Amino acid sequence: MASAQLKLPALLLPLALLAGCFQLREPEPAVAASEWIQPTQIDILLSNFVTAVQRVNVANYERSFSGPGYRFVPDPGSAGSSPGLFANWSVPEETTYFSSLRRRTAATTTNTLTLSNRSDQLFTTDSAEVSALYVLRITQQDTAFHAGVLQGNLRLVVRRRNNEWRIVAWRDQRTTPGLCWTDLKKYFSSH
Repeated sequence: MASAQLKLPALLLPLALLAGCFQLREPEPAVAASEWIQPTQIDILLSNFVTAVQRVNVANYERSFSGPGYRFVPDPGSAGSSPGLFANWSVPEETTYFSSLRRRTAATTTNTLTLSNRSDQLFTTDSAEVSALYVLRITQQDTAFHAGVLQGNLRLVVRRRNNEWRIVAWRDQRTTPGLCWTDLKKYFSSH
């Protein structure tokens, strides 16, 4: 009987230690891809785009654009001596510059992008142009790029295909003497 009493605690001790391995823990944060909402409306597309820019989420940023026909038209003053850089600017170039920006942005950083004075011009039920003033406040770690605030006017041509809206063209225009989005793309596409 005494040996049975000694064996019982010896058997329970490993079980007690094993139970500690299966304690509940806090759930991991949702992956950034879950921030994406199917863009069945222009407002949802713009919300996805703004969130991707603010969180520097490359995958969701890229998802905002549509395929091989996409074109970016830079601000002429900002393109300056590099007009060739933007001659065939399409989705891969958007992804390249934004990935470069991501690499130089701290993981905990959140940028701010504010769109104002928005106006939409519908061309058809599946095509529109969205025009808005933007203020983009970025925080990144490349000390050679000094701008923290970029301002301008963006004109996005958006199209719906398979019930999802995507950006098919983007024209940038400077509205202040400071830098605009074209300057950001120009710098981070080559650095």
